[in-house]
Amino acid sequence: MVDLTSPLYPGITVRAPRGFIWPDGASCGVTLAWHVDGEAGPMASDRNAVNHIAAISEAAYGVTTAMPRILALHRDLEIPGTFFVPAHVAERHPVMIEAILRDGHEVAHHGYMHENVFALDDTDERAVFEHGSVILERLTGKAPRGWSAPAWGVKAHTLELMAELGITYDASLMEHDTPQIIETRCGDLVELPISMVLDDWALFGSSLYWGGHVALSSAEEAETIWREEFDGLHRYGGLFHTTLHPNLMGRPGRLVMLERLFRHLRGLDDVWWGTCEQLADHVLALEEANQS
Repeated sequence: MVDLTSPLYPGITVRAPRGFIWPDGASCGVTLAWHVDGEAGPMASDRNAVNHIAAISEAAYGVTTAMPRILALHRDLEIPGTFFVPAHVAERHPVMIEAILRDGHEVAHHGYMHENVFALDDTDERAVFEHGSVILERLTGKAPRGWSAPAWGVKAHTLELMAELGITYDASLMEHDTPQIIETRCGDLVELPISMVLDDWALFGSSLYWGGHVALSSAEEAETIWREEFDGLHRYGGLFHTTLHPNLMGRPGRLVMLERLFRHLRGLDDVWWGTCEQLADHVLALEEANQS
């Protein structure tokens, strides 16, 4: 009989952390994650996109116009955030990185040029990770603790490589509602699960390059979906972990909706808020305390 409660990936074991509870007796947790793809977004699949000025301008909107508004929203609501930034974008916009860090947020790994590593061989995948880590460490003053997969491309080798290179957590898998432990032959990772339900690309994702699609759902529709998902996660003790892109959610009407949604969530007194790094450290502390 197959045990569907303990799925096994090739060479990888995913299990619940020992003694997991939310900090401070909370019923559920919120990690607000932003994927600041910037100009790397259109260039990820074709570097010639750098010459498509309209596409680059749409991508840059998330950095130059939207990010100041987003950081102001976080300050107003006193909400911590994690910003997954391709190292190429971090290099192009060091002032943005300084602003994120100045407000006490986390900067995490998101590749160099937003590469989908599922399409790379092992050597090139390692090169992308190492190159991006060096740049982010130079700009932030410390090595990145976490990674989220561009285009959700993950292989067993990806998880092993992250563990080998000292990454603490991954934020790319979708099987669970609560943090997990990924055991690899190169060490363990904390998994902070994400969901397509909380990914704004499905509702608003647009691309101007080579006949890309345009999605124009209403902010009201997104608010309804995300409130429903939060209510369910709140009931079942799960993690509300967003995948938000500044060039999409930083549009004025959508940001007004986000403020309304976040104010509603902030009004609940049994919800833990933190960065991905803080949640990963909480999981590891519980693991250590509950070692048998």
